[in-house]
Formats: sequence, structure tokens, C-alpha cells
Amino acid sequence: MLYGIPLDEILPQSISRSWHVQLAIFWIATSWLATGLYIAPAVSGHEPKYQVLGVNILFGALLVVVLGSLTGQWLGVMQKLGYVDNFLWGHSGYEYVELGRIWQVLLLIGLILWLILMVRALLPALKRKDGDRHLLLLFTLSAVAIAMFYSAGLMYGRQTHMAIAEYWRWWVVHLWVEGFFEVFATVVAAFLFTRLGLLRLKAATNAVLFSTIIFLSGGILGTFHHLYFSATPTSVLALGATFSALEIVPLVLIGFEAYQNYQLSKSTKWIQAYKWPIYCFIAMCFWNFLGAGIFGFAINPPIALYYIQGLNTTAVHGHAALFGVYGI
Repeated sequence: MLYGIPLDEILPQSISRSWHVQLAIFWIATSWLATGLYIAPAVSGHEPKYQVLGVNILFGALLVVVLGSLTGQWLGVMQKLGYVDNFLWGHSGYEYVELGRIWQVLLLIGLILWLILMVRALLPALKRKDGDRHLLLLFTLSAVAIAMFYSAGLMYGRQTHMAIAEYWRWWVVHLWVEGFFEVFATVVAAFLFTRLGLLRLKAATNAVLFSTIIFLSGGILGTFHHLYFSATPTSVLALGATFSALEIVPLVLIGFEAYQNYQLSKSTKWIQAYKWPIYCFIAMCFWNFLGAGIFGFAINPPIALYYIQGLNTTAVHGHAALFGVYGI
């Protein structure tokens, strides 16, 4: 009860928890997609015709998906929809992909629209043969992965066996939420640090290449540590945990080198003007190491997955990693 209002009857825990997770994911997606839309024309020095119109349409579509899916989840949990309508418009019952199938499809369409806007703005820069080209190719590749890997959440149906549905759900969680957004973060951080003169172009490109290789070749292997629910052998879980733990390395290395170079060059006036943005990016790299790395690996080994998955250790990892890699 809240001042006589039966809050549990209006906003059950299953709804408040779903909204908590979904709003965080929408916030992450909106922030990073907006970052991409801001950086793409800044990098190429070219803003295509009707780009503003496209961005405004994308923002309007985002509002429709966010408000529509949150409303649908409430209606589903409050049993205002039937089984079929709940699957299509309401609450899927799976964490991180709670939104109904129609909202999932609309979100995927929005991501593809974002990718088109990104590629249009980046094309002039990609055609140039300068030193940034490799970094820009990886930036574009991570944008393609963000747009396309969300489709893994569409690989199960309303009556698919839970083990199979959970398998594809973890593709969304591990490869989309945790994975390619982190590659995108690494590329953005690397690009900004090189432009500020705090990171060597070669070091930035190597770090981003390492990050991309881990996610493209090891990202799927890293997903194995999530499959503890379907009698996966311990050796396979351990292999997945090892690859998953490697994911934090590139962003940490970038942050470390940038911090070292910042310490050496902070006496210059123009660097001082960028003090707080630089501190924010370095803090992102540190919290990536602590939240995603230390707290993440604490729950990755097989014995932790079998016995303490879903306890407060998971919440500590999730919140610290989200705060670090995405929040800052």
C-alpha cells in the first residue's frame, strides 16, 4: 500500500521489473544510436539530403515503440489480452525481449532505418583513402551488427520449446545488448581519442580490430556460458566464460593508453577545455573493466552459473556494467 493506494494491484512487480529493464535498453539504444547519427556527418563532413527528416521520423517511431510496448506489457500482465494477442502486442515473458512480437518487428525496422541513415552519412568518408578509413569501416560494421543481430529475437515463436526460445533470447542479450553495442562504444571512444590526439591511430585500429574479432568469432562461443539451463556440459560453459571475459580487454586498453597520454599532455590549454568529456570516456573504460569484467567474470564460471545465477551477484554485474559501458 502507498498512502492507501493498492500499488501492487495497479503496478505488479512483474510490470515494474519489465519496465525497469526495457527503459534501460531503450535508453541505451537511443543514446548510442543518437551518438552514431551525430558522429557520422561530423566524420564525413557531409550531411545527406533529407537526413533531418529521417532522424525525426526515427525519433517518432521510437516513441511509438516505447510507449506502445510498455502499454502492451501492462495489458498482458493484467490479463487484458488473450494468449495470441499477448504474444503479438503484450508481454513475451522473456527478460530483455519482453516486448510483444509486433513491437519487436517495429524496433527492428527502426534499427534498419537508423543503419540506412548512418551509411548515407558515412559514404563520402568511406570512399576516402585516408588513415581513418579502417576505423570507419569497423564503425560501419558495428552499426550493421547492431541493426541485424536484434533479429535473433525473432527466431522463436509463441509455442517454441523454452530451451530453444531461451537460446535465441541469449543471442539478443549477449550479442546485441552486451556485444555489438560494446564494439560500437569501443569504436566511438577510439575515434574521439584519436581526434583529440590522446590515442595513436594504429593502437586505436588494433584495439577495435581485436574487439571486432572477439565478437565476430568468439562472441557466439561466449554465449555458451548462458546455456546452463539446458544441461550444457561444464567444459562448454567454461569455454564460453573464457571468451566472454575477453570482451572487456579492448575498451580497457584504449582507456589506459588515453589516460596515460592525457596525463602527459594535459598542460596544453586546448586539452584542458576537453577535461570532463575525456574523464567521462576514461571512466567508461574503468567501469567497463570493473562492472563488465570483474563483476561479470565473478558470475561466469560454471559453478557460479549452476548455483548463484540470478542472485544479487547478477544484479551487481548488470547495473555496474550498464552504468559503465553505457551510462557514462
